[in-house]
This record gives sequence, C-alpha cells and structure tokens, in this order.
Amino acid sequence: MKVEFPMTGEGWFESHLGCSASNLVSRLRKARRHNKDEKEFIDKAIADIRSLKSMEMEATLKMHDWCDGHSDTIKSLGLSDKDMRSLRKNGESRRVSLLRACKQWEDADTALKMLEEYEDVWGDEQRKAWVGAMDQRRDARKIWKHTLHQMEKLTRNEQEMLHKSAEVLKRGPMTGRTVFENLKEQKAVYRNMTAMKLTKLLSMYGEEVDIMGGASRGTFVKMDKSGLILKDPWAYAAGFLDADGYITITKRGEPRAGFIATGSRGKTHCEQLQKTLDCGVLQLDQKVYSDTQRSQHRLQFYSKNDIRKLLNGIMPFLKMKQTQAKAVLAFIEEEDGLKKEKLKKVVKYSNWSDDTNKASALLNEWGVEADDVNKWVEAI
Repeated sequence: MKVEFPMTGEGWFESHLGCSASNLVSRLRKARRHNKDEKEFIDKAIADIRSLKSMEMEATLKMHDWCDGHSDTIKSLGLSDKDMRSLRKNGESRRVSLLRACKQWEDADTALKMLEEYEDVWGDEQRKAWVGAMDQRRDARKIWKHTLHQMEKLTRNEQEMLHKSAEVLKRGPMTGRTVFENLKEQKAVYRNMTAMKLTKLLSMYGEEVDIMGGASRGTFVKMDKSGLILKDPWAYAAGFLDADGYITITKRGEPRAGFIATGSRGKTHCEQLQKTLDCGVLQLDQKVYSDTQRSQHRLQFYSKNDIRKLLNGIMPFLKMKQTQAKAVLAFIEEEDGLKKEKLKKVVKYSNWSDDTNKASALLNEWGVEADDVNKWVEAI
C-alpha cells in the first residue's frame, strides 16, 4: 500500500503533531528526568516513536523506485528529518544526482571491503586505495547533501528573499515581477536584487521553500500541507487551460476539454485542480516516450456536466480559448444538426487559427470563407 505524505514533504510527526520525532523524544527524555515514577511508561512511548520513525523512513524510501537496492546506502549517506523531507518532496526530480551519490558511495564501499580482506601488510598501493575510497565517500555524501538541500549554497540574502517570497505567495499565484513589487513595497528587497534576478531565483530554488512554477507560464504558486494555495481556482484553471490545455469536439460529436502537463510539477497541478474543482478524470504517469523518465499527466473532462461546470467556471478568465469554450457550451445545448455542425467547425478552426496553412486548408475543405466562420462566432 502506498503511503501518502503532504506535498510539502513533512513526515507523519511534523504533519500531525507539529514537531519531529527527534524533538518529541527529546521532550520525553526531559519529562522522564522530572517524572521518575513514569519512567517505564515514558520509555515505552520513546520506543514506540522510534518504531514509527523507522516505518516512516521505510515508507519514504518506497516512494521512489530508484531507491530499490540502495536503502542501506541511503541510510549511510544520511536520512535526518530534514533529508527525508527533501527526499519525499524532490526525490523524483533530483534522482539522477542522488543515484550518482549512491553509486559513488557503493563503489567506495566495495573498495574498502576488498582492502579489509587483503591479508598482507598494506603497501603504498593499498594506502592510496584506502585514501581514495575515503575521499570518494566524502564526495558522495557532499553530492547527496547538496542535491537534497540546494538552497544552502545560496547567500544569506538570497535565502531570505526566497523565504519572504514564500510569504507573499500565500496570497495566491503571482508572476516573479509581482512578487518583487510586493517585496519592494514592504522594503524587503536587498540591494542589487531585481525582478529578473528574483524570478530566476524562484525558478531555480523555489522548491526549497515549497514554491513551484504555476500553471500559467511565468507564474509561481506556494504549497502548504493541503496542496497548492489557490485563492481563485477558476482563474488558475483558466490560465492553465490557456497555456497547456485544450477544448475540442471529436469527429463523433463528443465535446472534450482537458489539461496536459509533464513531470512531477505537472502531476501536482492536475491532482490539485481535480481536487479543487471536484470534477474531471485523472490520467497520471503516462509514458510518452519509452526512452525517457519524464511522464505525462492529464486531467480530462468527458461528461457534459463536467464540461459545463469547467467551462462556465473559467469563462470569465479565459484569454486565448474563450471562443472554443462558448462554442462547446452552445454545442452541448443545441439540438439543430446544422447549427451543431457550424459550432463544431468554429471550435476546430479556432484551434488551428495560429497555423495559417492548416486554417486555410480547413476553409477550403468546408468551402467557406473566414468571414463565414466569424459570423458563426458572432451568432453564439
């Protein structure tokens, strides 16, 4: 059974009790010093916490397929509470570097074990091999730590900017420039920081403070324990659909709409929208190409009720696909066959309007002019 953790990566103790297992054990030890009569009870509680912590660690490793066969190595490299939170949150997107650290540690470990089995007195070659293996181990641990905690390489000012940006984004999705302007109003921008620099900082290191790229290009959104912080889900969905979605009518006359995204961020967007809008069908982890780790995720709308709910909700906020949305909604309610056929053509033509050659080919196929299609649009 797959164990779920919050999107922000907190473990069971942090998400339910508000503190780590280590902190809880520390508090219990302190309590034991002042309540010696309860020593046996407190010792049992500490043992139970440690057992749960061990189970949490195993559940964390099972989240990522690439951890299979490397669990002992990962524990040797380091699995503090902070490490596990980052592993849960970023383990998939940073798998290449994390696997490299694992393999480097294992190679060094193999070399050290061979030296342990060497029966003669060590010569220069063996001593050099031992030094090399120990250096390799240290490098592996550095790669592991730096990959999990990329923000630590930033300056104190840059880290502060990220934390302050995270606070601003609790108000809802924003562009990097809007975040910058908000921080500027608060007089929280340090010298030499610009909107462009902040946008780049958010793009590269935002995940460290639970900021991810928004559904609309150039925007950012904050996560909390329950998911993405969306102050207006319909506006957010409209931006997502304009950028990476579709509205269409199939050859068989079936209205369709949906969102398409890739990678772990895209998966989060699709899951969150379905949960927030309470409609649509998820299709996750679809492999588009067999030779890539990147997967595709879709949130599809098939039923007329779901499509009505989606398109009516996002209509006021659509900028690029409003014509298609109006035509599909009209198509669903229309009973006249000839009018339905015109609405179907409006949707198809609008979807190809950016491709001059394809749009012209459609007009030729239908035996109409662009003005005719525009009149159909005006009649909706």
